[in-house]
Amino acid sequence: MDVVPSPGHRWLAGALLVGAGFLASPSALPVYDGLPSSDEPYRYVSPPPGATKTAPPTSVASDTPVVHGTNAQGFSLQTAEVGPQLSVFVPQSALRAARGPIHVAIAPSAPTGAPPGQVANGNTYTITFTAAGGPVTMDPLHAAIATLYLRSTDRSTPQPNMYYRAAAADAWQALQTTAGGFDVRVAAFKGPGEYQLFRAPQAAAEKKGRSPVLAVVIVGIVVLLGAVVLVIRLRAAPE
Repeated sequence: MDVVPSPGHRWLAGALLVGAGFLASPSALPVYDGLPSSDEPYRYVSPPPGATKTAPPTSVASDTPVVHGTNAQGFSLQTAEVGPQLSVFVPQSALRAARGPIHVAIAPSAPTGAPPGQVANGNTYTITFTAAGGPVTMDPLHAAIATLYLRSTDRSTPQPNMYYRAAAADAWQALQTTAGGFDVRVAAFKGPGEYQLFRAPQAAAEKKGRSPVLAVVIVGIVVLLGAVVLVIRLRAAPE
């Protein structure tokens, strides 16, 4: 005899399956962000143990013309990974130089040093400005909307924060950091120097600690789903 579960039982079983799928996801995805993009694995200068083997991370460079002592047009630069591990936007007139063009160069390196209680996430990126006419400086007024984007190595939460230092001998300064996507961190561009993402080491430990709990929850849901199916069959069986 075929057993046909009632609509209420089918709804309950479906809800349990959806719940199990949600809890099995590695992290909750914000609804407003839509579906996650298919980024390639993060490219490290110095890969940590267990990292996916990839091509080396990319550098980028460009020249921008100077008119009346400032950059004549705004520009955006980004590295060539999918998705880019660094993107920067500099508006028109944000840079000053006696004579152009201004050469902008961005290069990754292995991280060195860290603020107290923080561990590096990904590469350090160094941005330099040079010009034939001498030093290149930032115009505070026009540079106020200059923006830097760094991609995190993964989408685990909490996401890392961005830090900046003008030179390797300087201390890292925390920047106000916001989300630009699932794994993209955004902060104000402070000018030439080094940029790095850092996160507290306990964040990684908490992520690992959640795995056994998640496994127990999933097993419990599977057992409960089996019990629902058994009840349906017993109720449908002939007297």
